[in-house]
Amino acid sequence: MRRFTHLLIPLSLALLLSLSACGSDPEPAAQPEAEAATRAVPVEVEIVASRDLQERFTLPGSLEAWEDLTLAAEIAGPVDWVGPREGERLKAGAAILTIDSVSQQANLERARVDAEVKRANMERLERLVAEELVSRQEYDNSVTAYEAARQNLELARIALAKSTVRTPIDGVLDARGVERGEYVKAGDPVAVVVQVERLKVLIDVPEKDVRYLKIGEQVEVLQSQIDTGETVQRSGKLVHIAYKADPVTRTYLAKVEVDNRDRQLRPGMIVRIEALRRTIEGAVAVPLYAVVDLEGRKVVFVESQGKALLRPVEISGVIDGEVVIRKGLQAGERLIVKGQQLLADDMPVTVKEG
Repeated sequence: MRRFTHLLIPLSLALLLSLSACGSDPEPAAQPEAEAATRAVPVEVEIVASRDLQERFTLPGSLEAWEDLTLAAEIAGPVDWVGPREGERLKAGAAILTIDSVSQQANLERARVDAEVKRANMERLERLVAEELVSRQEYDNSVTAYEAARQNLELARIALAKSTVRTPIDGVLDARGVERGEYVKAGDPVAVVVQVERLKVLIDVPEKDVRYLKIGEQVEVLQSQIDTGETVQRSGKLVHIAYKADPVTRTYLAKVEVDNRDRQLRPGMIVRIEALRRTIEGAVAVPLYAVVDLEGRKVVFVESQGKALLRPVEISGVIDGEVVIRKGLQAGERLIVKGQQLLADDMPVTVKEG
């Protein structure tokens, strides 16, 4: 019996300690939500500035020679001489080939001799009719014969001139379609001359953009280099805008003049033109990534006295990766541009120095 009494005392003490522990109040648990609410979010800011902002647009276009002439034979006959080779540069008036020039030269000489004979006969009869040695009718006939011979001489000169095909413009002989000895008929194409010192860009301008273009204004002509990936830029001048839209595409044909004295551009190349659509004076523009979509609204966050303040904004467009703010943001404010996706209104922030 004494042995059981010794065993009960320790068990009773253990039971009392256990009950005492169960009845005591637990220590307050940590509140992660409260700590998160008071933890400052690191952000980066930019000072909002207003400036004049240019909105530009680009359109594809194709290059063409400023002048592209197909020269045709004006008389029929064999080609008896060919001059410059394809690819050679020509000055206006340069001869390219001749057609039956020997025969035409002979015809001219024959017409010249005939005209000289007719003129001498007319002058002789003029003296004789004054002395009443020949009739007036005979003299009048000699005058008529001389006039006809003189006209034939002029026609022979024209025919000889037409036997030589000349370029009317400075340019490059792009193609010659005949060789020496070939027979051509009047009207047959024999050569192509293109003027490449300046080129024209043909562009189809949509209705929404045509009102922004003005004759005489400067535009940029952009050409992408396929081998290097670089873009070559040069200036051009708008010289024509069609008043009537194409009935199929509903676009307006425009032409841009481009200086090409360095011969880097060729007809047929695809280029782009860049033109000014409008200038927004005093625009407030911010990086596209600074604007947050929040429940269907566009908002930004600005930093003020260590707090992030939510600002709903109205935008008027996007230009070159920048959002133009119409309402809701002022110049001089500290716009949060990094860390804004983690923010809520009035949340504490710390600004990281750049």
